[in-house]
Amino acid sequence: MEIPPPPAPGQPPQPQPGQGYGWPAPHQAPGGQPGPYPGQPMNTGPWYPYPAAPQRPPVSGLAIGSLIAGILCCIPPLGLILGAFALGQIKKKGQRGKGMAITGLVLSTISTVLLAVTIASGGFADGWRDFKDGWNDSVANSRDTVDLRKGDCFDVPGGKLEREVVSVRIVPCAGKHDAEVSGSFRLTDTSFPGQSAIAAQADSKCWKLEQAYAMDRWKVPADAEAYYYTPSSRSWGQGDHSVTCAFASEHGKLTGSVRNDITTLDADQVAFLDALNALDRVMAEAPDEDRVEDDLPGFNKWAIKVSGTMDAYVGILAKHAWPARVSGSVQPYIDGMRIAQKEWLKAASALDADAYYLHSGAADAAMKQSVEIAARGALGLATTPPSTDDRSGGGSGGGGGTGGSTGGGSGSDGSKSV
Repeated sequence: MEIPPPPAPGQPPQPQPGQGYGWPAPHQAPGGQPGPYPGQPMNTGPWYPYPAAPQRPPVSGLAIGSLIAGILCCIPPLGLILGAFALGQIKKKGQRGKGMAITGLVLSTISTVLLAVTIASGGFADGWRDFKDGWNDSVANSRDTVDLRKGDCFDVPGGKLEREVVSVRIVPCAGKHDAEVSGSFRLTDTSFPGQSAIAAQADSKCWKLEQAYAMDRWKVPADAEAYYYTPSSRSWGQGDHSVTCAFASEHGKLTGSVRNDITTLDADQVAFLDALNALDRVMAEAPDEDRVEDDLPGFNKWAIKVSGTMDAYVGILAKHAWPARVSGSVQPYIDGMRIAQKEWLKAASALDADAYYLHSGAADAAMKQSVEIAARGALGLATTPPSTDDRSGGGSGGGGGTGGSTGGGSGSDGSKSV
């Protein structure tokens, strides 16, 4: 074996047989791990070929909190406290985040000064009061449809009336609103009667409630129509057995209250309007047939009810103590009603359609609208007939105002259909 000569001074050692140039082949430690080089002492700990990289110190969490509090200005003094503690921690533990802590301190100092000025000037108290009032108003004015009361004016979410509604927002009647409650009544059925049956009762009973709530129908805006909220099949099972009647506008909103009842009218106005509304109701009970020839017995029976109603209210109006300033205008209306009552009684016993038309026409002519307008003017009531009033010259108050909208569909839990 040829042994290479030793290296000259300053030259790298020559490779030994079986080795290449470079670092000597490491010894293998048990488990296949590299061991020390020849001539090195055995190291009992883990062996690393390279020294570990130095670790950066962590960022102070207090500094981060101080910066966030300073930016958000939620609780200004909190940023000051966190920033002060952060600087102390950074100095003691060598952590990073000094710039964030100082920034949080500065921002929190500014916010704290502004807060102190606001409190001193009363602005904070005013702002908090406005916030609290707004919140309370929003919560207090939201009401379930089952809890609506007579006289409530409200807005429907989305402004769409003819749909299932669970809750509405109560608003002042003096401003614009979607609807105004005229009253309510409870259904006496032992089980859910169905929407059609409920709607039939609502059409009849809501009209009476609306007449009592807005006695002078000439004063009700033309766009104010009768609506009602009915229980759904599900809300019925939860104890909701009531129908809520209301005035509403199909297009747009109502402005101001339509209410004119015994709480806002005097005794003379109530007596006069009570008679007019009673006549409107009985006139609305006319037979479904358009011609007397098609149902003479039905029209005879109806004429008896009309005559009886007029006879009752002629007596009531005649006995009322009218003030001198209005008696001269109201008396002609009473006289006309007395004539009309007798003609309706004759129509009730008519043997043919011609005789019926003769007497019902004479009754209609006796109830002149011009006489009613004069009496209304003396009593301080509305004197402009509504555009839907079809009485001309005579007219006996047929039609009876607006009819209720049909309730439809089944609502979700706690909802009512309109």
